[in-house]
Amino acid sequence: MGDRYQLKSKCLFVDAVDRDSNNPGRKPDDIKHAHVMDTNKKSENCLKLNDMAGFIARFVVQGVDVDVIPQILVSEYDYTQATTTPKDDVDKVVSMLYPDFVKKRAHKREYETPEPRGKMSHHGKYDLDFKVNWFGTGCCKF
Repeated sequence: MGDRYQLKSKCLFVDAVDRDSNNPGRKPDDIKHAHVMDTNKKSENCLKLNDMAGFIARFVVQGVDVDVIPQILVSEYDYTQATTTPKDDVDKVVSMLYPDFVKKRAHKREYETPEPRGKMSHHGKYDLDFKVNWFGTGCCKF
């Protein structure tokens, strides 16, 4: 398994693409590129990304394993005439993002095997109540 990343605190990935409307493109129109911004710094620390780098960065900041992203690129882009490999493109985007905007994901908990169905028990001090509240299905006059 490869590395996984997540945005650092107060860092933002911005890219709003409208592909379904009659006027496709980024919205609002004045945002021409995907961006990664660091709002921690007083100076403007902003990285503008072209369409492919923005596509790759979207998966990186969502925590997708970097070894899987080249396969996603091959499914979306034609690499038959490309001068780089999908892995090279992913590595380049990761190197632009790390360490200024993203950090490596760290596991916070150990994996726990789920209990088989029907053998689960509840050990809390509060009862679990999954009843539905039907308020609002009638008519009220004031």
